[in-house]
Amino acid sequence: MDLNELSGRFLLLFFSILILYFFSNRKDNETINPLMVIVGLCTFSLCYLFTKIEIGVGIGFGLFAIFSILRFRTQSFTVNAIIFLFATITLSILDIMYPYEKIEVLLFFQLIIIGFYIIASVIVNKKASKFLNSVELKMMLEDDFILNPENIRKSIQNKIKIENFEFKIVNVNTVSNEIDLLVFY
Repeated sequence: MDLNELSGRFLLLFFSILILYFFSNRKDNETINPLMVIVGLCTFSLCYLFTKIEIGVGIGFGLFAIFSILRFRTQSFTVNAIIFLFATITLSILDIMYPYEKIEVLLFFQLIIIGFYIIASVIVNKKASKFLNSVELKMMLEDDFILNPENIRKSIQNKIKIENFEFKIVNVNTVSNEIDLLVFY
């Protein structure tokens, strides 16, 4: 594999992952850390390395899986983030391992994966087009405050003066009598 072919494969992967990242972060209440893009790029580099040295690809993926399990046991990820990671890893393996002589099949797989990802993202994230902004809000709970959606809605309207919005309760702290909200407007 010459440098031009490697560069072309890398650019194809890079732009594919950017498209996936864009459609992954359209949901207002959940975003994917931009550093997760590096997982796909590292997988691409590891696959290239393991095809050039005597270590088998199976051993390489075994090591990669061990480090992934160790890392991902420390934090719980959203379904959106896990699917993004799986798609980027799949695209990176396809991009480096698929024979260059069958580039049209590789592009077909790329388009299918990206296409399904975009369609699923649009279906799941329909609310993204309705509310484009979000703000975190901390409200004090008074003694006579009743925790129901109507009261919370009125308090939000009094505090930030907007009419069309939705909210999500993030945390209710009974010790400090505060409620953390995420408001989509």
